[in-house]
Formats: sequence, structure tokens, C-alpha cells
Amino acid sequence: MNYQLLKSASQEIRDDYLRQELGMEKCEVLDKYRLRSNVALYWERRHEHQPTQEFFSQKFARKASPLGMIFYIYKLCYAKVKYFEQNWDNFAPCVYNWQSGLFEETRLSNMEFIKHLRTGSILDLRYLATINKYEDFLRLCNNFDEQQPTNGFF
Repeated sequence: MNYQLLKSASQEIRDDYLRQELGMEKCEVLDKYRLRSNVALYWERRHEHQPTQEFFSQKFARKASPLGMIFYIYKLCYAKVKYFEQNWDNFAPCVYNWQSGLFEETRLSNMEFIKHLRTGSILDLRYLATINKYEDFLRLCNNFDEQQPTNGFF
């Protein structure tokens, strides 16, 4: 793909070509967060009365998993991305349904919360972003890991 040519293309053409490289699930993430490409080939969110927020490059979007893209949007560190990618079978993406007052499992691209399947514990992605000390995150991970079955029969 000729990225130099794309930099001078219209917004719609540039977005269409860049999205073709990413696959459906990553495009769903872009859609959920209303991200559009800029002339530097970064994905950003524009609001009428707020400064534009630039999130990540097309190069990052190609290499990252959809989970990695979401975690990057929430400003979660690499250790958190790595832990959840390696242990994703123990978790499920969720959203809060205000009408029923319940957390519901959803597609990864739509997630706002993470449910630990074994315990039913719900983690808010915004809360994960507030964990700044590595030791605190390790305690959280150890707590989840201790709840996992060790013999595979559960």
C-alpha cells in the first residue's frame, strides 16, 4: 500500500484503505470509539467542542490485537495487555445494561468491563487504568490466578 499517496487522499478514501488492512473486529473497535485516520496515518477521535485525541498509528493497529487496541485507548500499560491476552480464556467482555441493571457479556469490540469467569468479578477498564503500581497489578493478577482450577475439571 502506498502510504505517501494515502496521506494526500480524502478522509473517506484514506479510512477505507486503512481499514482494509485491519479486519472486521479491529474495524468494530474503530467504529465503537468513532476513530478516523488523520494525514499522519494515526487513528484519532474528533469532537466538536473538545481537542482532537490521537490514539495510535496504523502500524500499531495492524500489529496489535483488538484487545490491545482497546487497552491502548484506555491507556492501559503493556503488562496489563500481556496478562489479559495470555489469560483471556478466563475472562469475558461485558457491558452494563442500565435497563436491566445487569452486566451482560458482549463482543470484544463492544466491551467496557471485563468479567472473570470463575468468580464473576467485574473489572471496569477505567479502574484498571488507575492501577499505577506494578505490585498492585500483580496482586490483582495473583488473586485471579488463585481462583483458577488447577486440574482442568471445573
